Amino acid sequence: MAVGWICANLLLGRAQQETDNDALAQRAVEAERRGDFAGAASAFQQLIANGADSPELRNNLGIVYFQLHDYGQALRQFRLALSKDNKSVPANLFSGLSLLKLQRPKEAIPLLRTARQAQPSSPDIVLALAQAEIAVNEIGQARRLYEEATRLNGENAEAWYGLGISERVLAEERLKAAGAGSARRESQKLMDASNAALARAVQLEPDGVGAYMILGESFRIAERYDEAVAEYQAATRQKPDFAPAWAGLAVAYSAAGNDDQALKAATRAVSLDAEDAGTNALIAGTYLRQGDSEKAKPFALRALALQPDLSAGHVVLAKIYLEEHQPEKALPELRHAVKDDADGSMYYLLATTLRQLGNQREAAAAMQKYKQLHAAHVGPAERNP
Repeated sequence: MAVGWICANLLLGRAQQETDNDALAQRAVEAERRGDFAGAASAFQQLIANGADSPELRNNLGIVYFQLHDYGQALRQFRLALSKDNKSVPANLFSGLSLLKLQRPKEAIPLLRTARQAQPSSPDIVLALAQAEIAVNEIGQARRLYEEATRLNGENAEAWYGLGISERVLAEERLKAAGAGSARRESQKLMDASNAALARAVQLEPDGVGAYMILGESFRIAERYDEAVAEYQAATRQKPDFAPAWAGLAVAYSAAGNDDQALKAATRAVSLDAEDAGTNALIAGTYLRQGDSEKAKPFALRALALQPDLSAGHVVLAKIYLEEHQPEKALPELRHAVKDDADGSMYYLLATTLRQLGNQREAAAAMQKYKQLHAAHVGPAERNP
């Protein structure tokens, strides 16, 4: 009798949990549809906590984090999905896209190639791979991919625009190196093809800025800052009140070391969208580089109030506290920042701060982590020139 009662209650409990999970799944889908990505993330996390874990669920949670621009957390979810299904197209594709957003295009390319092998006729995957190739400065390979994307979907403005810009860059490079008449003719041929492709892009999407934004980001990651600035400027001319274009322009100027222009563009961006945490953090970092921690601090605090997990905000605030000789306040900010440390720089700052506070054991561990990440980041060629 007791055994039967226990089994019946176990079955009732399992049925109740399945009902709860169904409700959570519905809640997550509805939240995602209305653009409430934070609510969707919370529901997906509860599903996982209830034991309903699966590669598909991790992919869904990863995509929600991607929509929230939390690319580090998104990448962690996709990697968990790949650990159980390494051929998953969404996990490979969005892992690659997340790595591009984290400015790690070399790591993105193998994942995007895996996604492309599984779905070779998907123009979206081909375009993502083209973006990654530009980000590693493989303009010729990017041109071939954009050309393929135009064959897969001749109505895609991004594909035509990417083709036109990559052909223009190649034409300019060949013109600089041109000696013989044949090289000049080849350069002119590329430029003519570029103009035709760009005209087709404008015809398909006369008011669009998406292609400018994507290429601006790719050129910036490739450290081709003049090209990046040109793309973002084109976006601001097309849509003068489009805050992300001004924010992208600010990032490109900042990466090029032009702090004055970066501040102007970033100020314009936050005047259009005061809720942009990343641009607030960029303004804080720019003021800090200029030696004005007093002006920097409100922007850093604002960035973290808007997005508490923003690594860039924690980094800037930590550096402000260190400038103010408050290592004890800098420490928790650095502990947040190292979660997304790709090159070891934050672990190095954490190690020196821990040492300053007299915590030699943790300082040594942080310094060891810095050495590992730094060695992996620079590669053997740079370590042994």
